[in-house]
Amino acid sequence: IRLLAPKVGEKLNDPACGTFGFMIAADQYLKKQTDDYYHLDKKQQNFQRFEAFSGCELVQDAHRLALMNAMLHDIEGQIINGDSLSSLGESFKNFDVVLTNPPFGTKKGGEQPTRNDLTFKSSNKQLNFLQHIYRSLKPNKKSRAAVVLPDNVLFQDGDGQKVREDLMHKC
Repeated sequence: IRLLAPKVGEKLNDPACGTFGFMIAADQYLKKQTDDYYHLDKKQQNFQRFEAFSGCELVQDAHRLALMNAMLHDIEGQIINGDSLSSLGESFKNFDVVLTNPPFGTKKGGEQPTRNDLTFKSSNKQLNFLQHIYRSLKPNKKSRAAVVLPDNVLFQDGDGQKVREDLMHKC
């Protein structure tokens, strides 16, 4: 969080938010810098509470925990129960910051994502999430992301190499 240095007024997202921990940590980081948002005007306070932090979680029980965790930390941003790698994820756009620890592995039975906007569809969830992340960032050269991935994901042959080249070209 400190390395990404989120700012008041930026939109942050976690497309595989689990219990919403990254967003809560980012909120706490910003609250420390603004005396719990008391140094902000009412409009900025409302933005931070209702719009700054969002997420998506596939697992219903984890989604419920994310909602509860957000509520306990006075965050009322949108937390969707769904799959970021489905067509739903195509609408997640223009984020200033993305923080996530997406699930590792492959989809059951080699299943492909159901999105139309991924350049390299793969059964490898990490590669699909990575494409989702850089597609969801605001195209202003100021947006940024922090992603937890296994060591070898970007150094694989085939789809890994293609996604790495696409990432380097677009970012």
